[in-house]
Amino acid sequence: MRETFHRELERLDQDVVRMGALVEAAIENATLALAENDLELARKVMDGDDAIDDLFLDIEKRALAMLAQQQPVAGDLRLIVAILRCVNDLERSGDLAFNIASVVRKDLEIITLKPVSALVYELGHASRRLLSKSLDAWADKDIALAEEMDQLDDEIDDLYARLFKELFALSRETTFEVAMNLVLVGRYFERIADHAVNMAERIRYFVTGNEEHLG
Repeated sequence: MRETFHRELERLDQDVVRMGALVEAAIENATLALAENDLELARKVMDGDDAIDDLFLDIEKRALAMLAQQQPVAGDLRLIVAILRCVNDLERSGDLAFNIASVVRKDLEIITLKPVSALVYELGHASRRLLSKSLDAWADKDIALAEEMDQLDDEIDDLYARLFKELFALSRETTFEVAMNLVLVGRYFERIADHAVNMAERIRYFVTGNEEHLG
């Protein structure tokens, strides 16, 4: 009975990484779609959000069933709690990728705003990289890597501040609508980074048992 339980728990653990790979691809594609005004790629990101949501619901349902039926303790309990928190962060990150992709329209060609388009691409790449590192930390339960996330998050905050300054400097070269949408996009990328940091905290909770890391 316990062997079956641990096999299912291992599958749940692996499915977090699988869900993370879907979200990571969505962020990368949303960034590229925005930078290149690629409507087809943006639509692909939005259509793919259902697969992320379905996997989230499946993992959540199975994890809650294990809590109710098996009454796990100690490390097993911490892992299930961490899984539930992590997939919630991943699902929200997927929603943010959807929001970024939904900004792509024919009348929002940021590719013509060179300093801004370069910053948007850099910000998107940085947030995806941060999520990727959190997923690596999760896969290996690497607390040292998890502890690096705060510093990387500061770099993304700096990029967002630079984006805001560039948009202000270019206020006469673009419309208010374009500027506001790009401020929102920057905020979406920043929130993705925040969710990646949250995931790192879940890892620290699982390894140490310190509930302060649940946030």
